[in-house]
Amino acid sequence: MRATGLSSGDRAALSHIAETDAAIVLARDWDALTARFADDAVRLPPNALEIHGRQAIRQSVELMPPITAFTFRMTSLDGAGTLAYMRAEWSYTLAPPGAEAIVDSGKILIVFEKQEDGEWRTVADAWNSNRPLGA
Repeated sequence: MRATGLSSGDRAALSHIAETDAAIVLARDWDALTARFADDAVRLPPNALEIHGRQAIRQSVELMPPITAFTFRMTSLDGAGTLAYMRAEWSYTLAPPGAEAIVDSGKILIVFEKQEDGEWRTVADAWNSNRPLGA
């Protein structure tokens, strides 16, 4: 990763978010996950409508089927001042009850804003699959 306008402390805080994401998702700790979002955050999931606000994001993740495998790996981090963005790669295996497992991988772009309390929170994210269309 290249040098950015982020302080070493900010880079460490944002890297920690990436490093702990998989454990939070696998534990289905939706309180911890959604605490990372700003109140007015927006998610842009693939093939679905936008999700606005921390409470709606919480409701959307609660609907996820069981997750038997999940990885998250930051590939770049940049920013300056109170804004930062991270690119990452993810993979998962979902186990919907009564259906075949779903295995997928892809990439995500996350925009963070440093809050008045010094915490970095997600204000927007968008992700998509690496699968070819129609696969």
